[in-house]
Amino acid sequence: MFRFRRPTADDAEMLLRWRTEPSITRFMFTDLEDPDVERQRAWLAAMDARADFRHFIIEHEGRPVGYLSYYDIDRVHLRCSSGSYIVEEKDRRKLAGFLHCFIMDYCFYGLGMNKLFNYFMEGNDTVIRIQKVVKAREVGVLRQHVQKYGRFHDVHVFETLRSDWEGHPHIFARETTLAAFAE
Repeated sequence: MFRFRRPTADDAEMLLRWRTEPSITRFMFTDLEDPDVERQRAWLAAMDARADFRHFIIEHEGRPVGYLSYYDIDRVHLRCSSGSYIVEEKDRRKLAGFLHCFIMDYCFYGLGMNKLFNYFMEGNDTVIRIQKVVKAREVGVLRQHVQKYGRFHDVHVFETLRSDWEGHPHIFARETTLAAFAE
């Protein structure tokens, strides 16, 4: 099934390739300027040193398929944001629906957060629709919040409270989801 492992310096080239893939980067708020494997390695080292950031390579059946991060981790107010992607379209169609339980359980029971909030750039209609299906509460829209591709884009904001998540149906036992994360 799934395994979530911390990235290493050896993953830098793969992560750089993924991060610069047009189908992945088109809905990210930033693009990498002058992408370089050594800079990617330095970024990985810098992220490992941050207390407000945790990230993972998503593996399925022993094969790396994507990336997951938790950022703006606030240990006082017990909130954070997350971002993820699955690289290949065929894997997105097959696996994306199963990841939600893993992402949410790790946020609330692995990191101990009370709230997860996420930002999605306009045009990322599938992901915005999925947020509504999984009952994330749409907080609002930040108008013209990101400038990319020569124009401003709106950003949709969603939140889920731990108490809301506890009432959701779970397709995997919490022991299964949390055991998938290698620390």
